[in-house]
Amino acid sequence: MKKLILSITLLLMTITSMAQIGFGYRFGIGNYKMSEMSSFLNVIQSGIKLDYPVPISVTDNFPNHYTNYGEVTYSVKNSDYGINITYLSTGGRLAYSDYSGEIAYNLNANAYGIGALYRNYFFQTNQGQDKNLSLFAEISPAVTINNITSDGYYETQSGRKEMDKKHIVESKSMGFSVTPYVGLQWNFIKSLGANLGIGYHAEIPGKSSEMRDSKIDWTGLRMGLGLRYKLIP
Repeated sequence: MKKLILSITLLLMTITSMAQIGFGYRFGIGNYKMSEMSSFLNVIQSGIKLDYPVPISVTDNFPNHYTNYGEVTYSVKNSDYGINITYLSTGGRLAYSDYSGEIAYNLNANAYGIGALYRNYFFQTNQGQDKNLSLFAEISPAVTINNITSDGYYETQSGRKEMDKKHIVESKSMGFSVTPYVGLQWNFIKSLGANLGIGYHAEIPGKSSEMRDSKIDWTGLRMGLGLRYKLIP
């Protein structure tokens, strides 16, 4: 038993001496393929016009938007292995206003991507030094958890009221994705560095029966600027 405990302890010490735990955050921007969500927004627009006879129009149509990404990694030599989480958001908006009042409707799309990560630093300058420059490539498969919400109101001289509930949509669905990504990292010190990169998010989109099986498709380019910190053993 003592020999087993000693062997496990030595193994853990060996792994710890070879590996480093890292934490990363990346702020970026992405574009998305939301054509089916746009079509669904047009369906909602037609329904609203029947109940509220004003020329309400599309003012936001699921534009490019910011992305937030975080990771925890385990580094061995020139490779990182880890888990990550990504937050995505965009939305559509209908609106109209004149001297008598205003009307507005928002269809919001949000998602969390939870995935695994493999990254390889295939080129490094000043390897082993406190300051160095690296080129890296990574790939991340993930599960995408979609959350669609909406809200609407109309306002006249008599006050503000919520839109009829038949126009309000709430839906959850799940998709799958894979994101290859390449970038450049500059370490200011041995444990801290900044990175800049570009990638492509390929999604198998989730569908929602509450939205006529419309796809929530986050496929598109990704650009990001981030920081990464390593716990040096």
